[in-house]
Amino acid sequence: MYRKARYLIVGDKGISVEFGNALSEEINRQVQKLWVSLKKADLPGIIESFPTIRSLFLYYNPLETGVKRLIRELKFLEAHMAEIDLPPSRLFEIPCLYGGEYGPDLDLVAGLLQITPEEVIEIHSGKEYFIYDTGFIGGSAHFKVSPPLDSLTRKKTPNLGVPIGAVLIAGGMGSAFKPIAGPTGWYWIGTSPLRQWFPKKDPPLLINPGDKVIYRPVKKDEFEEIKKMVNESRFTAKIREPKE
Repeated sequence: MYRKARYLIVGDKGISVEFGNALSEEINRQVQKLWVSLKKADLPGIIESFPTIRSLFLYYNPLETGVKRLIRELKFLEAHMAEIDLPPSRLFEIPCLYGGEYGPDLDLVAGLLQITPEEVIEIHSGKEYFIYDTGFIGGSAHFKVSPPLDSLTRKKTPNLGVPIGAVLIAGGMGSAFKPIAGPTGWYWIGTSPLRQWFPKKDPPLLINPGDKVIYRPVKKDEFEEIKKMVNESRFTAKIREPKE
C-alpha cells in the first residue's frame, strides 16, 4: 500500500485515486473509506464515482469544479479517513453444484494442479472470501482464491458461452457467480442457482464490495429446488455471521 494515495488525471473529466499496486484487503478498504467519505461530503461537480480493487475513479463536470480544487478536496477527505467506520461485512452462503455439466472445467483444473476434483472442491469451498469489487457486466463479484488455485492462468481458448450462475476462477481470482450469460476465459468449475444482478431493483446487486462469500457444495436435487425458488422470487440468500 502506498504511504499516500496517488491522484491520476484521466482525460479532461476523470480522476483515479490509487492506494496501492497489489491485491490487498487493506488497500481495498482504503478505497471503500474514501468512497464513503466522498458520498458524505457531497462535493459539487461530481457526476459519478465507483470503487475498483485498488483505486477510486471519479467522473466530474469541469464546468462545475476544477481538477486542482477537486484533488485538494479529495486529499482533505483522505487525511480524515481514520474517522470513517465501514459497515460490517455480510457473509453470503453460496450453494454450488460442482463438476459435470454444471462445472465442465473441474476435471481440467484438477489435472493442471495434479490433485483430485474432490480436493479442488474442498479447497474452493468452506472458506470466507472478501469481495474486492463488482466489476464487469452485471456486477461480477471478485475475490482472491487460495493456493494452489491462485496459480491458474486464464484459459488459452475461451469458452464462448457459460450460463448465469457459473462459478469461475483464473488469474489468482474467483468470480462469485456469473451475473449474465456469455463468454469467458476463466475456468468454469461449478454453478450456483443464485442471482447477482437485479436491474429493476435499487441497489441492483445482491453482493457488494466489502461483503464476503462462502461456498457450500450441494447435490443436483437441492440445486434445482433452490433454482426454482429463485426463479419464483421465493428464495432469500442465506447470510451467516462472519468469523471476524
